[in-house]
Amino acid sequence: MKRTAPDRTAYQPKPVERVEVHEGNIKARIILLILAILIAVIAFSFAIGSATKVDTGWREIEADTAEMNCSQDFEFNYYLGGSGISATAEIKAIVNLYTQATETAYRVFNTQEVFEGTNNLFFLNRNINTPVQVDPLLYQAFELIHRLESRYVYLAPVYAEYHSLFYCNDDWETAGYDPYQNADMAEYFQQVADFARDPASVNVELLGNNTLQLNVSEAYAAFAKENGVVNYVDFYWMKDAFIIDYLAQVMEDNGYNRGAISSYDGFVCTLSAGQLSYSFNLYDLLKDSTACQAARLTYQGGTSLVHLHSFPLNAQKEPYYYQFEDGTVRSAYADLADGKSKSAVPVMVATSRTMGCAETLLRLLPCYATDTLDAEALQTLAGEGIYPLYSQDRRIHATSPDVQIDNVLDGYEVITPQP
Repeated sequence: MKRTAPDRTAYQPKPVERVEVHEGNIKARIILLILAILIAVIAFSFAIGSATKVDTGWREIEADTAEMNCSQDFEFNYYLGGSGISATAEIKAIVNLYTQATETAYRVFNTQEVFEGTNNLFFLNRNINTPVQVDPLLYQAFELIHRLESRYVYLAPVYAEYHSLFYCNDDWETAGYDPYQNADMAEYFQQVADFARDPASVNVELLGNNTLQLNVSEAYAAFAKENGVVNYVDFYWMKDAFIIDYLAQVMEDNGYNRGAISSYDGFVCTLSAGQLSYSFNLYDLLKDSTACQAARLTYQGGTSLVHLHSFPLNAQKEPYYYQFEDGTVRSAYADLADGKSKSAVPVMVATSRTMGCAETLLRLLPCYATDTLDAEALQTLAGEGIYPLYSQDRRIHATSPDVQIDNVLDGYEVITPQP
């Protein structure tokens, strides 16, 4: 077979033609290129600015951090653009403050772990009868407790049992933790309550310079060792009242006062801007153990609100309840007399324009976590600037001159104080 050599010139490129380019054309092209780049940069900047611009009005504030914090327990809504600076700059500053504050609060009130550089509640519980310098936030919390002579934080071992109770899945599991079913637990709760009421048995002493000392008697220390108690003091569900006051104070101190911070377990603090109006839905428990919206409360800024209710409103966000199949509910409202879960009425709300949520709560709790309602004690609170409101037998009893009640459910009656 005849073989033919391939044509080596078949794929050769064509000869290059040299063309002279005028120098003026090069300059024009460079100018056009620069203009195109400038236009692209301006357009890109405009797009970014439009995407990041924040409008004036209400906005939910969220912590911006990968660090552990307590912001998931709160909702913070703020009215942006009323301070004279742009809403974009305002929200940036508020988010930074809120992030730092929620990180601090999470560490300070934590009873499960210690954090480097922070002597928190965990550290205090494990260094009894020893001076401990703590974060100013924790020191201020115990200053309030000391001034009010409140003893609820010393029910820590009781709260540990309720925590286990609330995470039970079936009724039969609760018998191991519920003092109403278990005589041994009832005796244990009584012993803890007796220690908790006695400052000689357990007490946090204020030593000044942000230094605390958790004093525990030999008898209580021996009891704790025998029963596996690790915490003598715990704010438990009450901690959010202290935290919400702290968050509000951080905002006020930095000039941000047009908003509201609320927790999922019943505390609301509206900041001091008086021209803003707020509303709160009041729920009540019907005889068939179902909750209903009984009325709406409206009020203006600069108010602390505490909402105590013996029934869960949102099981996903309120881990301080257990509801039995028959409708009976155990809550975290423990009576100092015996440690048992009690509520004088199904629902009670208190507002104050002069006191924070923590003080309002600590003053109100003896009237609520008990067997019977003391109407005279509630009137005394009203005279001190804490205005209780409660529902009983479809009657809403109100004491505050600053809270308006409307949208009242059919069948309910509002009882207001006589002039």
